[in-house]
Amino acid sequence: MLEGPVPDGARSVAWPWYHHILTTELTPDARKLLAAYSRVPPDQMETHVYRIRDKAWGIFPWPCVGEFWFLSFGLAKHPLYKNMVLPRLKAGQILLDVGACLGQDVRKCIFDGAPPANLYASDLFPEYEDLAYDLWRDQDRVPPGHFLAENILAENAAFTSGPLMTRLGPGSVDIITMTMFLHIFNYENQLRTAIRILRLLSHKPGSLIIGSQAGSINFGEQTLKPPFHRSEAGTKRTVFRHNPESFERLWKEAGQVTGIPLRIFAVLQAPTDCLAASDPTLDSAVKKRRSLSRPDTRRLFFSVMRT
Repeated sequence: MLEGPVPDGARSVAWPWYHHILTTELTPDARKLLAAYSRVPPDQMETHVYRIRDKAWGIFPWPCVGEFWFLSFGLAKHPLYKNMVLPRLKAGQILLDVGACLGQDVRKCIFDGAPPANLYASDLFPEYEDLAYDLWRDQDRVPPGHFLAENILAENAAFTSGPLMTRLGPGSVDIITMTMFLHIFNYENQLRTAIRILRLLSHKPGSLIIGSQAGSINFGEQTLKPPFHRSEAGTKRTVFRHNPESFERLWKEAGQVTGIPLRIFAVLQAPTDCLAASDPTLDSAVKKRRSLSRPDTRRLFFSVMRT
């Protein structure tokens, strides 16, 4: 989705995904982590979060930043987190979070007992590293050099010489997590990303790619809304939304290209967020935000395991 400069008008705070007031986003889990892990006093939490969000918005105005998604611990919500991912991390396996934003999933892993030395995060913007330290106040606990700024879609020469391939390297990662990341690309770029992710995955059977993303009952390319709907050259931008069957086909194709045997699982979650506009317990601001989703949108949880 991201090519070229920030689209005109994208940093406006008038877009509906720029939430001016925290409502449901500062969840009990987020408050717990900010208090117990980051030692942010309860009476300072909202001010702290607003300040971080606006700094992140200045780096790039992703809708997910405007909506405070960096307070949501998507990996911990995955069905395999407690019984598979966390025990493996505690046993010393290496994890890489691709599309990590402000490192929220890595911090939740640390809070839950995973060794920080085994956890890595990667995103496009190098500024996220310092901002993540600012948000979580943990520069004394998260080692330097564990945030790898990388363009996953870079030209081959640039990617091969970049930090993911040189500081981690092919076949070096036991668990790769991608939360709300792959869906920002069209199908062609999703395939390119999947192939590169597989090259980083450990050669050991059982090595795992895990995550969640926006999915759809009706798979296919969807045109982005303004202001992200046109590239710098003026061409239409699309993103590919998967159902479980199309998601499996994507990873089978990536597995064939790389010669890696895979077991793929994907499921669409019940559309609680998508249908929340009719919930009488929610205030009008929350209903308006959630009604922006397409009616066929669902959350897709997945795992891709090397066999």
